[in-house]
Amino acid sequence: MRNEILKQLLTAHVDGDDAAFKKAALQLASAESTAGHIRVAEDLRQIVAKMPRRATIVDIAQPRGELGDVLEGGHRQERLADIVLTARSRSLFERVLQENRSRERLERFSVSPRRKLLFHGPPGCGKTLGAAVLAGEMGLPLMTVRLDSVFSRFLGATANHLRAIFAEMPRRPGIYLFDEFDSIAKARGDSQDVGEMNRIVTAFLQLIDSDTSNSIVIAATNHAELLDRAIFRRFDVIVPFSLPTANQIEATLKLRLRAFDLPTSFLREVARSARGMSFADVGRSSDDAIRSMALAGRDQLTMEDVEEAFGRPQHREAKRRRSKR
Repeated sequence: MRNEILKQLLTAHVDGDDAAFKKAALQLASAESTAGHIRVAEDLRQIVAKMPRRATIVDIAQPRGELGDVLEGGHRQERLADIVLTARSRSLFERVLQENRSRERLERFSVSPRRKLLFHGPPGCGKTLGAAVLAGEMGLPLMTVRLDSVFSRFLGATANHLRAIFAEMPRRPGIYLFDEFDSIAKARGDSQDVGEMNRIVTAFLQLIDSDTSNSIVIAATNHAELLDRAIFRRFDVIVPFSLPTANQIEATLKLRLRAFDLPTSFLREVARSARGMSFADVGRSSDDAIRSMALAGRDQLTMEDVEEAFGRPQHREAKRRRSKR
């Protein structure tokens, strides 16, 4: 693949086509990221960023044409330091990153890095952020599958959309996220299904089995119990996400409010009272506290700002709903 990109670079240089040259250079950066050469890829992107803007550059992370309707792409800045994980999940993340960065070495011994991941757990507990973190760490675009566009009222068209997405994976290396995965991998044999869902599940199983690209595939679901049993065997790594513990909430508060000088003992007390909230709920409440500060014309967050944000009715309701599960 890199040989072809180098040919494109030279051809664009000879033709004086700046747009084609920059596009090929960004493709080379993505190829280096896929090979595990993260520093080289970042250096290439920085060099491209310094090139004069004499033409409109197409972002290669954003699909065009028909695929533009079913895929949303873009490079991400999130890193492992931006997410709170259990020790087990962090270890899995670090191992997956290490394997994919060492692809060439592994392949010398006829083994491949694990690159098919299943994230499952309650909503708001970090599954989508986890995908963004892997994309940011690998220097690859996060390609999110728009399931509302994948599904079609025409018989067989949904499976064709899935085939188009998997065909794109070797051409456009990235992190491919199938969010709300249970909507396309529902257990076969459902009495309410007229047969099309069975065909979609079967098509997905065939596609993921035959996929030999260097892209990482992530499926995320809030309802693992709804998935077809055959789906689980297709994934190399299964990562559970759960509601945060008090310690994890405290860590999230320290991460989100790190720009402000708040006592650790106070954040620990807020974390205890916030048990039952998701990571997303904690993030929204933290942002609400900062908004109150900004609207009051202040630059320093107070304990009162935080207490008010975490005591608002909508957040108490979020805790109440989760306590019933």
